[in-house]
Amino acid sequence: MRSAVHTLLQPMNRLVRSAQRGQALVEFSLAVIPFLILLMAIFDLGRGIYMMNGTSEAAREISRVTIVHHGANAGNLGFSADTTAVIEAQRKLIPGLDIDPAVDITCVDELDQPVVGLCTPKIHFIKVHVTAEFEPITPLVSAFGSHTFESTSRMQIP
Repeated sequence: MRSAVHTLLQPMNRLVRSAQRGQALVEFSLAVIPFLILLMAIFDLGRGIYMMNGTSEAAREISRVTIVHHGANAGNLGFSADTTAVIEAQRKLIPGLDIDPAVDITCVDELDQPVVGLCTPKIHFIKVHVTAEFEPITPLVSAFGSHTFESTSRMQIP
């Protein structure tokens, strides 16, 4: 048997439950927006770290392959089939990777001065310079603008 008071309060309980559901929906909508912005910013940070690491790895890999397949003439560095293949592979891995073999792959001496003529082993070094433009996609992070990652690798010819 139900009491008369319980019967009178039953519509009131429905109103309270309905108001609590509405309050939870408003709280969720207020909390989800900063959470999603933070999540997107973390995603952008991860992309930036990947690109920064990728540019340094690309410079090392291109430098290593160029040392193995450099030829004797310092003017033809970076134009071997193996070096070109590695450059193309790195461009696929790192979006926006920029390298011009005629300018960015050079033969230098121990003082980092360009060598004209023959690039000889144990005396000279191969220097590779790569860049990659990073454009954030998160609206909050993109307010700070884009960033260019640069990396240089210098290895001695064995």
